[in-house]
Amino acid sequence: MAADPGATEGRQLGGLLKVLAAAAALGTLGPVAALAYGEGVEPATFSALRAGIGAAILGALVLSHRQPSVSLARLAPRQRVLLALAVAVNGVMNLVLFFAFGAMAVGLVMVIFYCYPVLVALMSASLGRERLTSVRILALALACAGLALSLGSQLGPEAHATAAGVALAGIAATCHAVYLVAIRGGFDDVPSVQATSLVLAGGLVISGTAALVIGGPGVVGEWLASPVAWAAILCAGTFGALPKVWVMGGVRLIGSTRAAVAMTVEPVVAVVVANLVLGQQLTVFELVGGAGILVAVVLVQLPPRVSPERVPVEAG
Repeated sequence: MAADPGATEGRQLGGLLKVLAAAAALGTLGPVAALAYGEGVEPATFSALRAGIGAAILGALVLSHRQPSVSLARLAPRQRVLLALAVAVNGVMNLVLFFAFGAMAVGLVMVIFYCYPVLVALMSASLGRERLTSVRILALALACAGLALSLGSQLGPEAHATAAGVALAGIAATCHAVYLVAIRGGFDDVPSVQATSLVLAGGLVISGTAALVIGGPGVVGEWLASPVAWAAILCAGTFGALPKVWVMGGVRLIGSTRAAVAMTVEPVVAVVVANLVLGQQLTVFELVGGAGILVAVVLVQLPPRVSPERVPVEAG
């Protein structure tokens, strides 16, 4: 039986909206994290607590049978391996970004990190999952240019590149690209909420271990008595968990490359929120960059043209 085009388009639109909503929500976490850092919470500690709270919430939903789950022991070996890979690379990505921020200006780190859609497109094409069409290449170029314009305002004269910072930002981008490719068709038998709870639990273990190794006893400080710090942590942990679920569900519906380009909306939202909080006006470069990213998001959603005698590898 042929697939209903209307139903397929509806699923595609639903997947795109999930990813855009997730990107917008995650883009607001920067100012929230800044509040916690201002109270003395170290980035690795904040990352661990945020992941732990999110994992606890989603895990409770799964254990209470409010969300579907499967037995991991009954999964095919390939799915277990790819699930473990997703957990590991997501946790490493968060940790490596933390070190990158300490080695180089944050804005420069983010410019390099948000090149991950290019890596996603290349990985997906090399695996034969998606076609790297001229339209998608144009969309990727627009997204990268838009990111450079949007984040360029954060780069001051002191934003010098360092070998360590560039390497760490590149590793983080690669990890995130691998994550987005792995969750597309890697372990589809595991429901999104259950899989995301495991991903966040892995983040807790990796970031928590780093926080203890780096900070030692000093990881527990005066911030424990700060209502502002705990409000920021709880906000990031609760409202930061659901977007991770949306990302996974969206990638499964529209594909890794489409989702990756759509997620470049996240830093644009972060810039807008930061400007609103600080009472600043958006620059012309930021506005043009944001517009370029939006155009890229639209372009990458267009299905590749297929000749009548040829069947596409994968339209998502």
